[in-house]
Amino acid sequence: MKTVTIIYYSKNGSTHSLAQALSKGVSDSQAVCHLYRIDPSLIVEGRFRDNDIWPLLDKSDAIVFGAPTYMGSAAAPFKAFMDATSDSYVKQSWNGKLAAGFTCGGSLNGEQQQTLLNFFALSCQHGMLWSGLDTCKHTDKKNLNRLGCSIGLVASHHNEDSDQIHPIDLATAEYLGQRIVKLLGKQ
Repeated sequence: MKTVTIIYYSKNGSTHSLAQALSKGVSDSQAVCHLYRIDPSLIVEGRFRDNDIWPLLDKSDAIVFGAPTYMGSAAAPFKAFMDATSDSYVKQSWNGKLAAGFTCGGSLNGEQQQTLLNFFALSCQHGMLWSGLDTCKHTDKKNLNRLGCSIGLVASHHNEDSDQIHPIDLATAEYLGQRIVKLLGKQ
């Protein structure tokens, strides 16, 4: 059975909601899904420190990266994780694995695609294969990917007074989980 690990940081729960929806899509597609939420207390002197996560990531068939976008980039706790992947990079232990990403922000733009591009660059450095979205509200009748980002999942709040993710973005996260498992079956 294929294994997908979703590693993400969430401060207020919005990114966590997306990770859960993505996980549902993976699990509903008959794959094993591990959710790992980065705990800021594991960041020491700016460096992510959790030696227990590396074997899980090394054994996963796909790794999905997620973080809120703050000031045009991934939130600092996730960036600390990205920096800590250098040992995996040197060993190329993620080479050939499938990768994808998701982010959310308080505004409809806010440079969320820049966060996805950071995840994409990280994946390329590790020799991973990137999976974006193959659906958009402009190209099919699924009513998914309302913000039209093909690089990965970009989400925003349902309204400005709420921390709840827009329902279409949650459905798109679930779809992305299904897509990842489908692509793993083609490898």
